[in-house]
Amino acid sequence: MEISMMISVALLLMINVTDSITTSIVGPSLIFYVTEMGGTKEQYGMIMSSSYLSGILFMSFYGAWVDGNGNKYRAPYAASFALGMAGSLVYFLAAIIPPGRVAIGAILVGRFVTGIGSSGRTLAYSWVATGVPRDKQRTVLTMLSMTRTLGLIMGPLLNALIAKVDAELVIASVIIPITPNNFPGLMLFVGECLLLASMYKFLDDPPAKTKDLSSSKEHPSASLKVILNAVTSFDLALPMMILFTLMCNYTFYTVAIPPVGSTAFGWSTVQIANVLAAQAIVLFVSMNGSMALSMMTEIPDSVMIIGGNIFFVVGGAMTYFSWKVGAATWQFVMPVMLITLAYPSMGPANRSSFTMALHRHPELENSIGIMQSIFSQMIMIGGFITPNLVTKYVLLSPGQIAFDSSSRVLSPWAWFIPISSLLMIALTVYQEVKPDKIEVEEEETPETETFALLAGKTVSNIRRRSSVITIDQSLSARYEINRRASVEAFGMMNPCETRDEINLHEKLLRDKREWEEILELDEEMD
Repeated sequence: MEISMMISVALLLMINVTDSITTSIVGPSLIFYVTEMGGTKEQYGMIMSSSYLSGILFMSFYGAWVDGNGNKYRAPYAASFALGMAGSLVYFLAAIIPPGRVAIGAILVGRFVTGIGSSGRTLAYSWVATGVPRDKQRTVLTMLSMTRTLGLIMGPLLNALIAKVDAELVIASVIIPITPNNFPGLMLFVGECLLLASMYKFLDDPPAKTKDLSSSKEHPSASLKVILNAVTSFDLALPMMILFTLMCNYTFYTVAIPPVGSTAFGWSTVQIANVLAAQAIVLFVSMNGSMALSMMTEIPDSVMIIGGNIFFVVGGAMTYFSWKVGAATWQFVMPVMLITLAYPSMGPANRSSFTMALHRHPELENSIGIMQSIFSQMIMIGGFITPNLVTKYVLLSPGQIAFDSSSRVLSPWAWFIPISSLLMIALTVYQEVKPDKIEVEEEETPETETFALLAGKTVSNIRRRSSVITIDQSLSARYEINRRASVEAFGMMNPCETRDEINLHEKLLRDKREWEEILELDEEMD
């Protein structure tokens, strides 16, 4: 790669590290910040949901921006950093407001605006898709994954330092307290400023995009009616339900760990951050193990999905029984680690299952990016709904806990985790054994749409002309943003796809090159 491109990649890695560090220091302290400012556990859940609401509303906005401005990234990134600065500043300054609804509202607004800015960080993956040579992309994406995990692991070290912060900042006779609870907002503000300056100095735009064949009026996108009919078909609806369930179950632990650790164990942000760091390490190791297993074996996606749901069944049941007042630390940590193993097993396989199902629906060949966006929205919807339900119905308040050795800290509603996962296992098994299961068949090529002009290529190897639209959309920047964004919520993105998705990606690249040759021959013939 060129030096300028390597510098740009280094900047994207730095952005990833900064974002993941921010996540690891804001998450453990948020419950303490909310209660300090007079909030409740229900308001804590609402604030946790706010960043996912941002994702629902703005996930595809940045992708559409770069698609519409000629693949230029500086303006979208500048907007992302500016919003991050504004949101983090509001979050930090909420501490000067007297405890009450206004202060809680300020924290909520701060996290919501910060979430809008964070939605733009998935631009890194489309930048790689359009700016890095194909043979280097997998390496760069893996580096992005590793640096994100590195930031999560570094969180406890910073939380140990933040826990000692106790100062005041005086600006125009206004005294701003700086505590371990609001200091993460100040850190994030400074980090966003540095990233904004670095972006303008070092980030280069990828080469201008070639003509987008998918925008041709001759091949319009599918209508809303067609899309709605498609998403209700079982082979597409099931992966979406699995992703929604996965996100709901995973988000439960993101929401529950800080208040349960504080209430049942008397932990501070440091101990809570240590658990989250251990979770990040397990996620990193298991993700790479899952990647290696997927590439070396021919395990079906359905088996991987069932395996991931089994982790949720076992981990969810253990959570209800072992999260008690006076429980040993390992009883609290073990279920967390078990459910952490679920995503590496089922997340990529479920994405692959959805992608394969898309290609069995010819009516969607010009709307792959839209369908991937709808699929990714299941992550945001699950992340938006779950915190409010967990804090209202699953987590018991201190007044509801007897604080003896047998007191549970969760209500029976916590059984939604193993029950929902068992339902997903049953539906996955049904999909595999149902009589009318759709098999993938090789697309037949009408003679009127083939070319015999390519030397060394048989007619059977050349696909019909409209296939180039699907290929172009599958390799587009917006498609890559939507696809990569769906795993951001788990704190780590998947560096490699399953074997089937890797083979599909390579096949699409070969088809794209063939069609480029065909189009060149067409121009020469004309």
